[in-house]
Amino acid sequence: MFADPRLRAVICNSRAVLDDIATRFGVPRERLHLLRTGIDLARFRPAAAPERAAARSALGVAPDVALLAFVGSGFERKGLAAALAALAIAPPGVELAVVGTDRHARRYRAIARRLGVAARVRFLGGLDDVRSVLWAADGFLAPALYDPYPNAALEALACGLPLIASTGCGVSELVDPGRNGFVHDALDVAGIAGSIGRLAARRDDDAMRQAAREAALPWSIEAAGQALVALYRRLLAESPAP
Repeated sequence: MFADPRLRAVICNSRAVLDDIATRFGVPRERLHLLRTGIDLARFRPAAAPERAAARSALGVAPDVALLAFVGSGFERKGLAAALAALAIAPPGVELAVVGTDRHARRYRAIARRLGVAARVRFLGGLDDVRSVLWAADGFLAPALYDPYPNAALEALACGLPLIASTGCGVSELVDPGRNGFVHDALDVAGIAGSIGRLAARRDDDAMRQAAREAALPWSIEAAGQALVALYRRLLAESPAP
């Protein structure tokens, strides 16, 4: 496909994907276009105080607990093992809500028990709407081994959640370390644990939450649609259809 002479453009949803295609397949850079996924910024927004209180109450989260969210199916690629290992050595008072399905879910429950964190991890399964979990959370974990550009992480930023992401997660490109989150290698369990502690200590940092929200603001559904239409208009102008 990449070698086909008819190829006009390749749409890439992260800089990492763009660089990967250029390096591995030799596609000329001028044919590679960075068009990030758009999300509903009106729906995914910071919770009002009553909404946040209700969301935490529904999950049974104590007021003094720092709750992190992990969202995604395919736990191995998404980095859940590293997340659980990091939680085990992170400071106390931090809990994890895991949203998603996996055929090996029992294995990860067993890992949580073996690490001694089972009581601090909520395996919620697949949910049609993750917004209530994001509203209850104080941060979002995305330590993926590889994930081009997860919508869930972008939705978390839009909800004002600082992000702890891996270098293998495309949305880490939106993280300004120390300002709206932290970035680590996916296998750097100690580093992830340290950032969990830093995030927990700053769970009431409104500036950090605002910076997380601001990182998502350019990527609305409308902006994504306009960018896509602009690309097609450019391609048609360069070589009009019959």
